[in-house]
Amino acid sequence: MTTALPTLTPEARGLAALAPGRTGTNPRIRRAPWFLRALPGALCLAFFAYMFIGVMPMTDASAITSGDGNSTERLAVLGMTGIALFEIVRRRRIVLPLVMRSWPVWLVLGWFCASVSWAAFPDIAVRRVSVMVFICIITLAIAAGIGPMRRVLGLMAGILVVVIAGDLAVTALNPGFAFTEIGVRGYHQQKNVAGLVAMLAFIIAIGWTCAAPRPRRVLAGLAFALAAFGFLVLTKSKTSMMLALLGAGLLPCMLVLRRLGPAAALFLTLAGVGTVGVTYLGVTAFGGDFIGLLTPGNDASFTGRTQIWDFAASEIARRPWTGYGFGSFWDVGDANDPLHRAPPGSWLATLKIGERADVVINEAHNGYLDLRLQGGAPALAFAVLAQLLTVYALAVKLFSRRTTRADAVAAATFLVIALVVLVHNATESSLWMRGQVLANVSILISLLAFRREPAPEPAGKHP
Repeated sequence: MTTALPTLTPEARGLAALAPGRTGTNPRIRRAPWFLRALPGALCLAFFAYMFIGVMPMTDASAITSGDGNSTERLAVLGMTGIALFEIVRRRRIVLPLVMRSWPVWLVLGWFCASVSWAAFPDIAVRRVSVMVFICIITLAIAAGIGPMRRVLGLMAGILVVVIAGDLAVTALNPGFAFTEIGVRGYHQQKNVAGLVAMLAFIIAIGWTCAAPRPRRVLAGLAFALAAFGFLVLTKSKTSMMLALLGAGLLPCMLVLRRLGPAAALFLTLAGVGTVGVTYLGVTAFGGDFIGLLTPGNDASFTGRTQIWDFAASEIARRPWTGYGFGSFWDVGDANDPLHRAPPGSWLATLKIGERADVVINEAHNGYLDLRLQGGAPALAFAVLAQLLTVYALAVKLFSRRTTRADAVAAATFLVIALVVLVHNATESSLWMRGQVLANVSILISLLAFRREPAPEPAGKHP
């Protein structure tokens, strides 16, 4: 005896097709192969190694200061760019909205690309702006695919542990190279670069420790921070030491402000800025030196920087709106060195003579002046706007209640670095400077700040 099966109406068959079950009509989302999932992290590590270690460690600065560039560096950047383009195509649905949201970054880059048309040395400008375009492509791919901010913080901490350990090892085992007359450089090309890397390592170490303050991690983080600061002291880089201490003080304050809420944070920030402003007016009104008060022991010329600033200002006056083109002012070959135009009697005019012929000056020691030298007043306006909007975007992430604690600590760490960049450029050059560690880090942080954060992982998945 057989039993007739009931027939389904067309509406019922449609609902059954939509329902999950053994029919296979609702296929599971396929996960990408493991090597594709690991690609953004590998690209991020490669990018950090390129920045913090470099393609030619333990070489003199003169190897990278000619107008001819560096073929090994270009090869490394091209390799990372190829991987980045593959990632961008694969994640195009994420990348396109990110490009729109990060318009300030592309505004700056677009202006520098346009500056090739009026550059003093177009061939040099094309090569150098091309590298900057590649850097932006690489950082775009990393920001789109790396995942939560805490992952970037962890990867940066991991590579910087290796970097600081290597610096200390080179300092101990090869003192002939590591020690210079003006400070220890480790395996870096110059002691100021070593100081900048150590400063970043110190701030990152504190952020990584605060992200998950478990006993073992706290001990490891403290050891990392002490090693980084110890090497920083050896470099004798006063600017980096001051900014490292500033960052170490700001980071816990950011986390406290998050607990207090955005209204209290805004009030306290304005109160702090107002206090500094009143103090500045009070000190200068009586003929005092406000900056000297903050940095005792510095000479009035900031170790000769004031003459560089005066010279840079006179060169800016020649091209106030366009500048000389990206990468077309400094490091353009000995025959075209702008210091040949230094005023007689200044110490800059003596650098190409006798014992000082090997001294290299390849920046204005003020990032805001260098922006004007490269791209005129528009470049300065666009770059500062992009950095301020980065600070704002990171502050929004920090105070958002949808942000997990670990990601909030990462956002606070990157916010501190973004603020440090603004201060750093008062006496050094790092905003959109070619080959500068802090410039590349800043671009990555900006793209991380402007993106939409990926969906939070299930509880217990994050550190």
